Amino acid sequence: MELTAEALPDLLAERGLAPASAAVAPLGGGISNDVWRVSWDDGCLVVKQALPFLRVAEEWAYDVGRSSVEHRCLSAINRLLGPGAAPDVLYANDEAHWFAMACAPPGGVQWKEQLLAGEIDLRAGYRAGALLGRIHAASAADPAIAVEFADQTTMLEGRIDPYHRFTAARHPELAPLIDAEVERLLATRRALVLGDYAPKNLIAYPDAMLVLDVEVAHWGDPVFDVAFCVNHLCLKALHLPRHRALLCATARGLVGAYAEEAPMLVDDPGTIAELGVLMVARVDGKSPAEYLDDRSRGLALAIGASLLTDPPATVHDAIARVEVGAP
Repeated sequence: MELTAEALPDLLAERGLAPASAAVAPLGGGISNDVWRVSWDDGCLVVKQALPFLRVAEEWAYDVGRSSVEHRCLSAINRLLGPGAAPDVLYANDEAHWFAMACAPPGGVQWKEQLLAGEIDLRAGYRAGALLGRIHAASAADPAIAVEFADQTTMLEGRIDPYHRFTAARHPELAPLIDAEVERLLATRRALVLGDYAPKNLIAYPDAMLVLDVEVAHWGDPVFDVAFCVNHLCLKALHLPRHRALLCATARGLVGAYAEEAPMLVDDPGTIAELGVLMVARVDGKSPAEYLDDRSRGLALAIGASLLTDPPATVHDAIARVEVGAP
């Protein structure tokens, strides 16, 4: 069943989720789901339905069963940390691959929008790192989470194939190093990995962060999430040279806050290797960062490759290469 904006009010009303008079507006920016905000006088919710093929230039098929993974992960986060770390799931239809969740509370803004506007708050980076560390540390201590999210399909179809393997095919000189990182990544299984922990999926509040999108969730290597978010900050630092120092400081704050919350999960060599792959992949993978220009793409390729071929000793040293703008 493919949802439409016209059919949603009645569909939700039948399930007691919203009045039939509710207004429906599409939420843009996503490549992997149809997303709508449904609002009425005294409430609102968000509906997501997974797409079988992503909206990118290259063909990218993705198992729609990830919708179930995502809503179960959102619920797991709130079980682990208490309410407020992720939206509450209100209803799920796994047969049609959609679910409804509560709207984000008012007063927040998408962190990506803030960063690209040059509004850099070092405390936001700290909060993002602390939240991620708390999720990873709590899940690592819960054997039931390991069982529930043991399937790696979301990681393989959502990240390994379109990012790592596609990029390796385009960069044969890096392929052995990327292949080795894939093998290491898939073999390391220590915590609940969210898979898309990025500024576009984080709502920043004056004193908190809310995580929204977790459809790549699986039991795996927690350094992936750290590298994924640090990579986004590094790419924005290359894109916005006037704000590079602050963005790199934000990345360092994220790494430091994460280490405070989950010291047992810190792995600098693994994080650096994954950061190198992701930096190259966001230029030449199936989902290139849309805001990069030729200059910043060239820097990302060079620095990312250097993290694989000549890795530094620490993640902070890796971020320093971004700050100086050279491998």
